[in-house]
Amino acid sequence: MKYFGTDGIRGKYGEKLDAELAYKTGKALCQYFGSGDYVVGRDTRVSGIPLEKALTAGITEMGGNAVLLGILPTPAVAHLTIQTKARCGVMISASHNPPEYNGIKVFDCNGVKLTSEQENSIEYYIDNPPLYDGEKGKTVNFIGARKKYIDFLTTTADADFSGLKVWLDCAYGASATVAKQVFETLGAEVMVDNCSLRGEKINSGCGALHPDYVARSMEGTDYRLGFAFDGDADRLAVVYDGEVVDGDTVLYNISKSITLKDNVVVGTVLNNLALERKLKQDGKKLLRTPVGDKHICDLMYRNGYNLGGEQSGHYIVYPAATTGDGILSAIFLTKALFRDGRLHDIEKLNLVPQKAIAEYAEPSIMYDKWIRSLLEESQQKLDGNGRIIMRMSGTEPKVRVMVESEDMSLVDAILAEFKKYINSVAN
Repeated sequence: MKYFGTDGIRGKYGEKLDAELAYKTGKALCQYFGSGDYVVGRDTRVSGIPLEKALTAGITEMGGNAVLLGILPTPAVAHLTIQTKARCGVMISASHNPPEYNGIKVFDCNGVKLTSEQENSIEYYIDNPPLYDGEKGKTVNFIGARKKYIDFLTTTADADFSGLKVWLDCAYGASATVAKQVFETLGAEVMVDNCSLRGEKINSGCGALHPDYVARSMEGTDYRLGFAFDGDADRLAVVYDGEVVDGDTVLYNISKSITLKDNVVVGTVLNNLALERKLKQDGKKLLRTPVGDKHICDLMYRNGYNLGGEQSGHYIVYPAATTGDGILSAIFLTKALFRDGRLHDIEKLNLVPQKAIAEYAEPSIMYDKWIRSLLEESQQKLDGNGRIIMRMSGTEPKVRVMVESEDMSLVDAILAEFKKYINSVAN
């Protein structure tokens, strides 16, 4: 697609994404979804202000009403879209990306990310701006949006964290508006890092992509549990007893605080084999989707499964949330660990080593008969004791090959063969 990528429209502000594109997107959304209310939120990025102004101008020019939430996490936008019965919800954020980037994420009236078909239709209207000569819409501020989201989180938690100490890294992002208050309302004693709304520093050496920051902050203290969010708080990283906890272990421990529908956890092809094995031991199963929380959510919604996640830190607890919610995920993990007034040890997984390469290649390589043959031969070499995942990158023209096995010499040999062949084709 021309504008939409793996998670909405995204790019450096002033280059791929600017006020003109935001304005056209606002018009296109209103043409596609029709007249009514459009919930709009943003993170702390400086460019969020002109993008919000342009987007809402496009919406109101087409007769829609722009309902501004201000600075709130992405999952708050999804939640409030449902609660207000809006036509759709829009979040202006580039999530975990650096400050110079920004993006536009769109949710339908059910708080669900758009399908590829919907994105294609909206792209058509972006390139072919619709005409409208009817009554213009209004721009209004949603008074109390922050409180409504905080109330939702604390009510959903149904927990008492009195006696718990927790350290939060808000990455100078949207979670700074709610995370501390949520945990304090639940009774926890909270310390925070990077909790000011300084969009020029969002995600810079801190937050979910840099959990070592909060780990260092906790050194020499009696705080054992730490959470780091990314810029729009749809992603979570966890620190426990000074160590960064891998995403599969986080997902497994969250699963212990939830009654799973059909004993199913939904993940992607990249979730570690150790998670699948551990769930099987517990009488549960892992269902895998292609990479991306959008695919996880789709499988969950279609079947009513209530927990899914991926290694990168996106966890979905459905139906409480319809998209990844870092703060809500932190709450459910805390519920699994903090019992009887004390913090219990996190249950660790014996992770199977994973190693990957990413090489420049055309998408057609996925159908190359020789590489398909190499894939089959390599699977046979693993003899059921590992996995190989080959896929095209969703963000750049590269083919990614991941091999998972306890036999690292075999992993290296397999990856070397793939690299040699892919480069021979590319050259």
